[in-house]
Amino acid sequence: MSSILKVDTIQNTGGTTGLTIDSAGRLLKPVIPFGQASSNAKTTATNIVNLNSHVISGGGVTVDQTNNRMIVPVAGLYKIGFTELTDIAGYVEIIMRKNGSNINSARAQVYPGAAYSEFGHHMVISLAANDYIDWYCNAGTTHNNNNYNNHYVYLLG
Repeated sequence: MSSILKVDTIQNTGGTTGLTIDSAGRLLKPVIPFGQASSNAKTTATNIVNLNSHVISGGGVTVDQTNNRMIVPVAGLYKIGFTELTDIAGYVEIIMRKNGSNINSARAQVYPGAAYSEFGHHMVISLAANDYIDWYCNAGTTHNNNNYNNHYVYLLG
């Protein structure tokens, strides 16, 4: 036997809306944890990437601009990543870190005569509540234009 469940809104017992379905059938999840920020400062080797521009967040993610990290509110699988623009002809490496420990990295090699190169990395990772993600420049220099540098976390489930 099959059934049809007709609802517009799904809430928890406290009344917080977790899911709505509009008249076109689109699912809207207004409290999904996410955070995004860019950097308007050059980051040189052995420094954490600044998260000081174009900051948006919701669903409980904290973009900590003092410590340049994103803190997640609940345990789950998260998509995390970044794109960066290099600012030198040479080798650049950005390391993604969980609670200060390296988890993955991306590298770019910009050859002489080419001033810039954009590169990035994205992955899915299991995080616990209050874990944080930051991005560390291990080699080279990133560009200071916040339109080309982007860092994010997003709860998948």
